[in-house]
Amino acid sequence: MMRFRLICAVCIIICVYGTPLTSQTGDPGLVARGQAIDRAAPGRGPLVSAKQAGCVLHSIQCGQTINSNLTTQDCMLDDGTYIDFYLFSGQSGQTVTINFTSTAFDTFLFLLDPTPTVVASDDDSGSGTNSRIVYMLDQTSSEWTIGANAFFPGETGAYTLSLQCTGQPPPTCPSGYFTDPNYPGFCFRVTIGNPGSTIQGVRESVCLSETVCVSGAVPGRSEAFVRILGPRPNGYLWPTIVRFTPSRLVINIRQLSSGMTRTYELDAVPPGTDDLPGLQDRTGFLP
Repeated sequence: MMRFRLICAVCIIICVYGTPLTSQTGDPGLVARGQAIDRAAPGRGPLVSAKQAGCVLHSIQCGQTINSNLTTQDCMLDDGTYIDFYLFSGQSGQTVTINFTSTAFDTFLFLLDPTPTVVASDDDSGSGTNSRIVYMLDQTSSEWTIGANAFFPGETGAYTLSLQCTGQPPPTCPSGYFTDPNYPGFCFRVTIGNPGSTIQGVRESVCLSETVCVSGAVPGRSEAFVRILGPRPNGYLWPTIVRFTPSRLVINIRQLSSGMTRTYELDAVPPGTDDLPGLQDRTGFLP
């Protein structure tokens, strides 16, 4: 049964963006856009549970399925319903299919564009009381937002959220990055030396198995090894760096599927020091 949620569709914009949230993306524009929404539609009130531990912006990638829970620690709208928010990167012309299912509660689904405006919502287009949105994106941005909402106040429980994307152009590496056949889904950039006196690392074609070998001033002499291990038991891929130079290293690793870039800085080692400490990031990337 279709149910009219226009008021809540407006409320979701106010509640999400009218009150600062803890964002995993670190987007500095969230507060400014929230203030603009508040000025456009005053009187709707703040997000009720903005200080709850679970009231954050999560992320989801094309092709990913997430199993999670709505709890009383999550964001709550003024109508008393709980909601989780997920950011994803979208390309103009791409069609996204969002499925939101639960056996614990009646689902309701929102899609917000980067401005942010609710551009689509759904109650029961999936099976039973589950929700489904199919929408062609008309803007390229990393800030499309999915609102995974319970339809009735106070409802909580386990749910599954999936995002499928079609028509997406193949991702490419940014300028200055290189690829390696050991890790076709990633791009790398290595900078060696102190600020003002740096050189760009070069990938060595002859290297160890499952390893990116990077040389500096002397071709063929590796200054760093990079590996991406996993998925490991915690579900993450672990970027691992071994260094052979006392010079400062800055290593950028970009995952093409998510558009996420990790930057690792290894400070210069003081003269006379025997150790050349490397690095391992145990929550680097999701597969």
